[in-house]
Amino acid sequence: MRSKVIALLLASSACVVAQSAGAADLPAKPIYKAPAAIVAWNWTGVYVGGYVGVGVNKSRSHDPAGSVANGTAGDIEQTGYGISGGGTLGYNQQLDWGIFGQKFVVGVEGDIGYFDTNRKLRDWADVVVYENKTSWLATARARVGLTDGPSLTYLTGGFAAAHVKDELSAVNLPGSGVATSSKNVIGWTVGSGTETMLGGGWSAKTEALYINLESGDLIMAPGLFAQLKTDRREFYTQRFGINYQFGAGKNGPLPQYNWNGFYAGGVFGGGVTSTRGSGIDGVTNPMAGEQGNNGSGWNAGGQVGWNWMVAPKVVVGVEGDVSYLGIRHTDNDFANVTNSTFSSALAIDTSWIATARGRVAYNTGPALLYATGGGAWVNLKDKLFTRTGVSESTKTATGWAVGGGIETVLWGNWTSKTEYLYVDVGNGNTLTDPNPVAGATTITANHKFHMFRGALVYHFNNPEPLRAKF
Repeated sequence: MRSKVIALLLASSACVVAQSAGAADLPAKPIYKAPAAIVAWNWTGVYVGGYVGVGVNKSRSHDPAGSVANGTAGDIEQTGYGISGGGTLGYNQQLDWGIFGQKFVVGVEGDIGYFDTNRKLRDWADVVVYENKTSWLATARARVGLTDGPSLTYLTGGFAAAHVKDELSAVNLPGSGVATSSKNVIGWTVGSGTETMLGGGWSAKTEALYINLESGDLIMAPGLFAQLKTDRREFYTQRFGINYQFGAGKNGPLPQYNWNGFYAGGVFGGGVTSTRGSGIDGVTNPMAGEQGNNGSGWNAGGQVGWNWMVAPKVVVGVEGDVSYLGIRHTDNDFANVTNSTFSSALAIDTSWIATARGRVAYNTGPALLYATGGGAWVNLKDKLFTRTGVSESTKTATGWAVGGGIETVLWGNWTSKTEYLYVDVGNGNTLTDPNPVAGATTITANHKFHMFRGALVYHFNNPEPLRAKF
């Protein structure tokens, strides 16, 4: 058997030598390279990265023993917001099965970073000064999502921790002091996001998180009639991040799509208001101060837009939307509830929001990473409740909106968006106590909104459809 194998090898070698010798006398043939294989994108592996974003405070402080009789009922609502930024470490595992033609991805992620939602205010119509600070936020979360290849849409939830500081003091009150509580608090978080490959192992993501943390300490400042405790500590945050993905399946050419043309779709999500009322209290003037309202509600509606691909990697466009905004919330001000001598409650009721914005985007191929800004309109009703009556005003407030997001291809001509908008529509009409006891009480509410939302969009870009090209 061995001799036959050796003979076969010798015969084969002789044939190769003979063919090579003959080929030497023939003209050289051109060499053709095989086309590059289309990459099978895979999210499995470790990743590290960083993020920047915005944080919004939706906390509430009050006196647990407060009552109308002793003048300490009511709440102080926090309306602080600011920037955030930090680092991320995580691991993904892409599964071999899924739904809707996409595959499941599961993973874990941890992050820690700066988190600024600080706000110091003098409470309406009394001497109380309250300050709430956050310095850092950390989370440890699970993620589960669906991927079509280079893009991933996911839900996330898990553990959250932060450092918070509460401070209570007084103004124009001789003999009073300052009370402070500074501590680390824990809780939970839940949210959703979108991540898309950029090539070369890099990816970009944006995600929205709701954070619920444990209550603060009960604090009392020397010489002050009030004691306060932050019994509801809630935050929202939107992050925009860049990750580096380790492992195979993350470095190939990205499919290219035609983003030109008209599109229409639906928007959905939620909004939080950072409304601050200020003015003149007719009873205790000049001790006016500020009254906050941090209500939240659902948002849903429609949008239309148009894209122009002005360069292979640059897309500009215009977009308009009109949607329901269901924020209905009343803040009974601390030490000034509506059936006490010094009374004030500020109510906010929104019915719809509309924006008309420009967009400029970096085109990765299967995704647009965009910034957006333009005009904004919110139909809202402000109400001032006092001991003697109610004053209200309805108007369509006009202002501006700015934000950003990521839009990714789902299937066919369908895409999805994840975006954040900061909306400032200025002041409502001035509200005046209809039956003042001593002097006229007036309050004007300044309205700012934080919109955390997604969209499902269909692109009508004929004659060339929204299709992949390698």
